[in-house]
Amino acid sequence: MESDIKASRRHVRINGVLASVCWTLIIVLSLAWNAYQQRKGVMEFARIQAEANINKDIAFRRWATAHGGVYVRPTDKWPPDQYLTLPDRDVVTTGGMQLSLINPAYMMRQIMEGYAEQYGVKGHITGLSPINPHNVPDAWERRVLESFIMGATHAAETSEIDGKPHLRVMLPMYVEGGCLKCHVDAGSDKAGVQGGVSVSVPLAPFEETAAQELRIAFGTHGGIWLVGMAGIVAVSRRARQRDDEREKAQREISELNASLERRVAERTADLERANRELESFSYTISHDLRAPLRAINGFAHLLIEGEGGRLSEEGKRMFGRIVHNSNRLGELIDDVLEYSRAGRVALVKVEVDLDRLARMVALEQLESCPVAAVDIAALPTVQGDETMLRQVFANLLGNALKFSAGVLQPRVEIGVQGREGRRIYYVRDNGVGFDMNYADKLFGMFQRIHSEAQYPGTGVGLAIVQRLVERHGGEVWAESAPGFGATFYFTLGAESTP
Repeated sequence: MESDIKASRRHVRINGVLASVCWTLIIVLSLAWNAYQQRKGVMEFARIQAEANINKDIAFRRWATAHGGVYVRPTDKWPPDQYLTLPDRDVVTTGGMQLSLINPAYMMRQIMEGYAEQYGVKGHITGLSPINPHNVPDAWERRVLESFIMGATHAAETSEIDGKPHLRVMLPMYVEGGCLKCHVDAGSDKAGVQGGVSVSVPLAPFEETAAQELRIAFGTHGGIWLVGMAGIVAVSRRARQRDDEREKAQREISELNASLERRVAERTADLERANRELESFSYTISHDLRAPLRAINGFAHLLIEGEGGRLSEEGKRMFGRIVHNSNRLGELIDDVLEYSRAGRVALVKVEVDLDRLARMVALEQLESCPVAAVDIAALPTVQGDETMLRQVFANLLGNALKFSAGVLQPRVEIGVQGREGRRIYYVRDNGVGFDMNYADKLFGMFQRIHSEAQYPGTGVGLAIVQRLVERHGGEVWAESAPGFGATFYFTLGAESTP
């Protein structure tokens, strides 16, 4: 009875942790989605403003180009353009006013500098062979101009300017008929790229607005998370209280007469009901994670397929990561549900031919690794739950094939041996093995010894094996050394042997 209480408390702790993790995952996933949307909005608004400014500048240039330039009064800040050598650059009106011709590029530079002083949006007209040194491109602009020559039509990049983040956007300028008035020696095709217009938009205003909205989202999500955690804590605390009450009832049984057994049975029923409620609660949370996860995965696929032509390579990469990670989370949820199901499903014991069962599992598993050799010794018939035992062999054999797939001749052995009057079953491989210093992590939830990049998986399979073996009254352990393969042992309890 004492062991039952310990197991119950262990289940309460595990289910409480599972419920907390699942609830936190929901909140974190929602917050991450909000943060992603906010960041996406910042870059989109900044891009729109940058392109609007560029289009405005290009429109001014085309207007000035179409009118052959503009005559203005020179000032100390803006003297006559020394790089414009046309014979009619400087004129005097009939009223005696001195005017100087400014070409479209000179006019655009004046407009850009004035706009930068007032609004912080910096513009720059440039080219690979500029007449005016002020129009010499920086390193990024030079790379972009060279890409324009190769056919690119747009460029964007985030970078630090004066210690503050900016979005830089650049569009090409093309040689038009009016341009040849000043660029008579350009030698360019009239339809060719003359240069480019870049704009640097400060991101701080957009980020501040997004940060404010994100702070509000943090507050609301935090409140929702606290409410959910309070519910989980309340249910877990109540379950622990029922454990304490049950323990107290046991002490009373030793002191009172048989009439108190009915009360103990009632308290036991209450405790089991609380455990079922907590188990159902964690199962429901894991199950309900699937709907928003499918939505995220589905919308990401739709955006990649439907809007792929409009997305940047970085955008495609980011949506690809969303799809990958949502698939990964889906696998985790499936394994969490499988782990929960392993503890909830009733144990139905029948005679199970382990030899036939192991060979059937091996045939199925070898489809994914046909080069591997699987040797199965004669296994006995036992009393156990056939479905659960099938999953034990499937998980252990699947692990053995996965971690031995990299060797030249993968080999797996399945057998049984007698030790200390009991049968011990084993699954042995010649794979990568592991350091026994980390053996205590093998059967924990989400625990991994090797990285996911090397060997895919969620880290739940062995935890499920342990739960199923323990439900048969047995135990599971492993022995290994790096580079020398691994052997997993398990027993099925005395009652499982006919």
